[in-house]
Amino acid sequence: MIGRYLGRIVLTVLGALIVFILLYPVFYIVLSSLVRGQVLITSIEDVWSFGMSLEHYVNAVSDPEFFSSTLTSVTVAVANILLAVLVITPAAYAFSRFGFKGKSSLLMLYLVLSQVGGGFGIAAVIALYVFLLRLNAMGVPVVGNPFVLAVIYTASAVPFQTWLIKNYFDSLPKSLDEAAFIDGAGWARIVFNIILPASKPAMIIIALFAFMGAWGEFILASFLGVKTLAAYIYQTATGQTIYWSDFAARTLLFALPVAIVYVFAQRYIGEAMRYGAGKM
Repeated sequence: MIGRYLGRIVLTVLGALIVFILLYPVFYIVLSSLVRGQVLITSIEDVWSFGMSLEHYVNAVSDPEFFSSTLTSVTVAVANILLAVLVITPAAYAFSRFGFKGKSSLLMLYLVLSQVGGGFGIAAVIALYVFLLRLNAMGVPVVGNPFVLAVIYTASAVPFQTWLIKNYFDSLPKSLDEAAFIDGAGWARIVFNIILPASKPAMIIIALFAFMGAWGEFILASFLGVKTLAAYIYQTATGQTIYWSDFAARTLLFALPVAIVYVFAQRYIGEAMRYGAGKM
């Protein structure tokens, strides 16, 4: 009994220590965004020396570039969510319900592609950039087009999310689509009118990953000249003069939507992972 309580105490202290380590830099970012002037806070004493104000948040929300970049990010994120649902849902349904030649190999390829990173990922980005520049030179409006950016984000999300949602669909009873098929429903109606409403956690997972992927990416956005909010904030941190307090305020405002969405969607994330990813 005593050992059990000691174990709980140790785990609680360890958990608190991990939270403190993770939140420690965030704490200083918050202080840097609230201090007067343009100061990168390195100690608590700096706060008392310079004083505190909300001027940097006012500067951020009143900046026309910040506002237009936010609208661009919202546009790209919404387009990415819609494309992801339209592409990944039928693909995952096909892998879940149908048997076809090469299915196992393709699923394995999807799994491998979803884990690829490092040097191969960098090479792929460079190759993609050159390909897009060629398309733009041929008259295809690629550079500066936010919808092209959404298509690229959706394509990069297909392997992992198709695998994940396919496993979730495996947990749904086949009687749902069989009954609809007997009633004369077509495949498109079965997927989007029967399976999709019955898979709310899975759809929220697709939407959440699509939103976070589009909202936080800035490398491709910078390459293509699409000034999303992430690309704009990155640009403000690469000049000769960096206004640290303004940068901290913009960064926190940029991170706020993702934090809010994640807090409200975490119940569905757990459910999708429990019923879907548990079968991987």
